[in-house]
Order: sequence, then C-alpha cells, then structure tokens
Amino acid sequence: MSFKQYMKQRLVMNTYKCTIESKKRSIAKTISWRICATFTTMTIVYIFTKEIGLSLGVGVLEVISKMILYYLHERGWGKATWGRVQHPLSQIPVKGKLKPKDMSIIQNKLKELGYVD
Repeated sequence: MSFKQYMKQRLVMNTYKCTIESKKRSIAKTISWRICATFTTMTIVYIFTKEIGLSLGVGVLEVISKMILYYLHERGWGKATWGRVQHPLSQIPVKGKLKPKDMSIIQNKLKELGYVD
C-alpha cells in the first residue's frame, strides 16, 4: 500500500470519527504517564543514592510539577492546528448519528465521485 493510499484510507476511516480530545482524557493520560515516569525517576535516584527518602521526595516533587506541565503542554498541542488535516466533510453539520443505510448511501456517493476506493 502506498503512502497516498494509506492516507486516503485513514481519511475515510476518520470520516465518522471526527472527535476532539476531552479535558478528562488529557487528565487521564497525564496521570497514567506520570505514574510510569515518576516510578522510573525514583528508581534511578535510588540506584544512584541508595536513599529511599530522597527517592520518594524527588518523586513527589517531580510528579506534581510535571503533571501540571504535561497537562498544559497537552492542551496547548490540542489547540494547535499545525499538522492536522481537516476532514473535508467536517464542516457539514450533522444532527445525530448516521443510520447504516444512510452511511452506505454516503459511502457509495463518495466512491462514485472518486473520493474513496
């Protein structure tokens, strides 16, 4: 599959998944990443110092500061338009979820017009 075909397929697959990441999802990703990263930092500090108290102290300071920074970073990227491709159908207001019959009609029309294979 060529890159062009891949991108075309991704565009079609995302036609019905035009979503924006919620703040709750960003927070959940922040927390899960910080657990992994903080454990790694505490382990490295312990390996070098052999002091559990220092490892825990660094971990607590790191987890609080980096969660805040990561969240702000994630939300900033969420607002950035660079690198995003706006789906051509995203500007069409849809009142609700499409029925399978209607989805089929739309897919067939897109094929007919040459937008999808």
